Amino acid sequence: MGRAASPTAGTPEGPVSTSRVAEGSLLLITAIWGTTFPLLRTTLHFVNPFDIIALRFTIAGAVLALVYRKRLFRIGATEVVDSVRTGLFMVAGYLTQAIGLTTISTPRSAFLTGTAVVFVPLISFIVLRSGVGVGEAAGVLLALLGLGFFYSEAGLGFRAGDIWTLAGAVAFAGQVVYTNVAARRSDPFAVSALQAVVAATVGWIFVGAHGGISVPARSIPWGTILYLGVIATAFILVLQTWALGKTNPVRAGVIYSLEPVFASIFAMSFFGEGMSSREVLGSAAILLGVLVAEVKKAAP
Repeated sequence: MGRAASPTAGTPEGPVSTSRVAEGSLLLITAIWGTTFPLLRTTLHFVNPFDIIALRFTIAGAVLALVYRKRLFRIGATEVVDSVRTGLFMVAGYLTQAIGLTTISTPRSAFLTGTAVVFVPLISFIVLRSGVGVGEAAGVLLALLGLGFFYSEAGLGFRAGDIWTLAGAVAFAGQVVYTNVAARRSDPFAVSALQAVVAATVGWIFVGAHGGISVPARSIPWGTILYLGVIATAFILVLQTWALGKTNPVRAGVIYSLEPVFASIFAMSFFGEGMSSREVLGSAAILLGVLVAEVKKAAP
């Protein structure tokens, strides 16, 4: 009898199993992101986008720097480059999304952010020279179709907030692809911590340029800011950086397209909003897109 195959040599117990865990982690991340849309829109009535970005990423950066301080002392030039690049894409995405949310509805923002599913394959091809499989292409198209049903409920006009949010979708797509690169060659935990610090620094630069925090500290909804900083940023950054290194960025983009579905479910559960028949149909199409990409991957 020959030597047993290594779990890392392509057996179900190795990379395939790891990628399943990674994609399950991305699904959890998407669910958490879905909770942030209504929370952000409410918070933006009291605090401007620059303040939210600065506070959110300062909290996340402080938490991650404390947890991974030993790893940060051992980082090299590659980790620094990866952290700065992914951090700039990330903060650009969050900032433009928040600016867009000041003028457009939550469903509209969720849809336009979800169009990152289209930009990921394009950026992935440019950066990684990677093609798109039949299952992944079908998943992208189904996800885009589902997002279109959400968009039909949000109205078809075009405004400045749409441009900001579309720019955010491109930035998020860039973050997905470059995080996939960073997680494969750098310490993912150190990169997570440092990119949060990069994003916080950019946030404070904008705050300073606008004359400081716009409202008194007592007027800031600290509970929401802490949730955004600790759960929706620090926790997600670590999980996302690890998971994106274990799966294909195009499949990750398809999974992320579920974000408006989770946003609608959260808004319905806690803010009394309902789901229309088109939103239900859109949810089904997006979910089918995710399943098609996953089933095709599992096929021999």
